[in-house]
Amino acid sequence: MSFGGYLKEAIQAARFPTPTHFARAVGIDPSVVLRWLSEEQRPTIRSIERIAPVLGRSINELVVAAYPDRVGGPAPQPPANHPLVHELALLLAEDSPIPAADRQALATVLDRMIDPYRKVVRRKRTA
Repeated sequence: MSFGGYLKEAIQAARFPTPTHFARAVGIDPSVVLRWLSEEQRPTIRSIERIAPVLGRSINELVVAAYPDRVGGPAPQPPANHPLVHELALLLAEDSPIPAADRQALATVLDRMIDPYRKVVRRKRTA
């Protein structure tokens, strides 16, 4: 899959209605995102660092998707994320409108709720 196709699927998985909405959410000119989608250009590493958290992807994953010819491999398929993953990433981000104390409380509650399941997943991976 090309980077444009990968990015289009990632934007849709993150529940942005259009690429323009995504561009505005990350503070990038919409014409730049459209050039990425049309394969006219590839994002810089600095741009990848900006867009990865908003898409709920790792920087490494986006680098491999954008530059498979340089890192020696095919572009990864975007994993199917639950819509809440994107919402939580936005709510817990440093630039979130939620006060820092409330963000920390939310993160603590989520960690406590998820911790038992993390242990189950770790056991399955090592088995």
